[in-house]
Amino acid sequence: MRPPIESGSPKRIATRSAATRSRGFTLVELLVVIAIIGILIGLLLPAVQAVRAAARRMQCSNKLKQLGLGVHNYASAWGVIPVGIDYNGNARKGPHPSVQENGKGWIVSILPQLEQQALFDQFNFNGDCSQGMGMRDPSKRELLKTHVTVLKCPSDPDAMTLITEQYQWKGTEVAVTNYKGVMGDNMMASVSSFGGDPYCNDGQYECNGLFWRNSYQWPRRIEQIRDGTSNTLMIGEDLPKYNWHTAWFFSNGDTSSTYAPLNYMPDPPAPSTWWDMRGFRSFHSGGAQFCFGDASVRFLSESIPTDVYRALSTISKGEVVDASQY
Repeated sequence: MRPPIESGSPKRIATRSAATRSRGFTLVELLVVIAIIGILIGLLLPAVQAVRAAARRMQCSNKLKQLGLGVHNYASAWGVIPVGIDYNGNARKGPHPSVQENGKGWIVSILPQLEQQALFDQFNFNGDCSQGMGMRDPSKRELLKTHVTVLKCPSDPDAMTLITEQYQWKGTEVAVTNYKGVMGDNMMASVSSFGGDPYCNDGQYECNGLFWRNSYQWPRRIEQIRDGTSNTLMIGEDLPKYNWHTAWFFSNGDTSSTYAPLNYMPDPPAPSTWWDMRGFRSFHSGGAQFCFGDASVRFLSESIPTDVYRALSTISKGEVVDASQY
C-alpha cells in the first residue's frame, strides 16, 4: 500500500515553483506594454520633429547670410548693389535706358561672390530677350535648369523641382529660388487685394526698396539705406508653389514685395492670381526669415502689423521701427 503524500511535500512545492517561473505575459499585460511604448513614441516624435525643423531653419538662416554677404561684397567691388535688367520693352524707358533688355536678375550678378564663378561665366548677357538672346539664348537653355544650392530653403520640399509654369518661361524647365530681393512695399500690378505703394516695375518709376527688375536705372548703394541697415529688409523667403515668378536667374523672378501679408498662402495655392501672390512666405512655422541690410538674419512673425512690415522694407521713408520686437 502506497503511503499518502503529505500536503507539505517538498516535491510538490518545487513543481509549483517551476510552473510559476515559466509563465509568460498575459494578453492584457502585452497590450499595456504596447500602449506605454506608443505613448512614449508619441511624446518623442514632436521633439524629434522640432529638432529637425530647427536644424532646417538654421540651414536656411546660413544661406540667407551667405546671400547677404555676397551682396555686400559685390557692393564693395562695384560701388552699388547688384541690379536687375528688364526684358519686355520697359528697359528702354526711364531716365537711364538700358542698351539691351537681357532679363538678367540680380542673383546672377553675385554668383562669383557665392563661389560660382564658373557658372557665371557661362551666361550670355548680350542681346534682348525679345530677340531670343540674353537669358533666352537657346544655347544656354541647360543653364536655366541649374540648381544653385544656396538658393534653396531645406524646409521647402519643392525647392529642387524643375518648374515649367513660370511666367515668361511657360513650357520651359527652369530652376527656382526660395530667396528674393526686397523691392519695398510697392504693388506688383496697378491693383492688388492688399493695397501698397504704387506699381513701379514699368521702368518709369523708382521702387522704394532695394531690388526690382528695372533697378539698373536707379542702382542702389548701401549708404542710401537711410532708415538704417539693421532695420531694413534686403532678402526674404518665398515658395515657388505659391508664386510663379521665382526663376532664380531672371529679373522678373528674383524679387518680391511686402505689399501682401507675410505668409499669405491661399488653400489651394493660387499662383495664377500673380498680382496678389508676389509677397514673402515660408514653411517655417509662424513666419519667415529675412536678411537685413547689415547682412544679419532674423525671423519675422507672420502676425507682424502690416504698417510695420511694410516700413521695414523701404530704405528712406524715415519710419522709426525696431525689427527686434517682431
